[in-house]
Amino acid sequence: MIETLKNFGGKKLGGLILIAVIVIAFGFGGFGGGFSTNNQNNIAKINKTNVTTQDFMNYLNESGISQQTIRENLNNNIIEELLSGLISTTLIDLEVEDFDLSITELTVLKKIKQNKNFLDENNVFQALYFLVEVQTLVLTYYL
Repeated sequence: MIETLKNFGGKKLGGLILIAVIVIAFGFGGFGGGFSTNNQNNIAKINKTNVTTQDFMNYLNESGISQQTIRENLNNNIIEELLSGLISTTLIDLEVEDFDLSITELTVLKKIKQNKNFLDENNVFQALYFLVEVQTLVLTYYL
């Protein structure tokens, strides 16, 4: 096979045709999908929605987690956890948009008041139970 290519390349006309075909192929077709889609800044793709590095940076900034905390927890897969959170949030946002969902404050309040974790032994909502749970979540998140 190599001999055939050597013989083909040895002929001036054959070599010129081969080079012309290669130039035309790259001229019209480019280098393929990886080079022509400009997706170097995409972290993930959900359906037709791209999750970009800029989205990830915005998510990190909005999370309130300090850079020092991130550096200290690199070995604990914090980047993967944050990326997973971003993808989950993006997925939920897309589902909410697709199904045209909306949740009012009244609905949230009703769900909180019906949550068994915030009811006392008489099944009465206790705001103190709710506040303790929120405080615990906040402390867990930021520590």
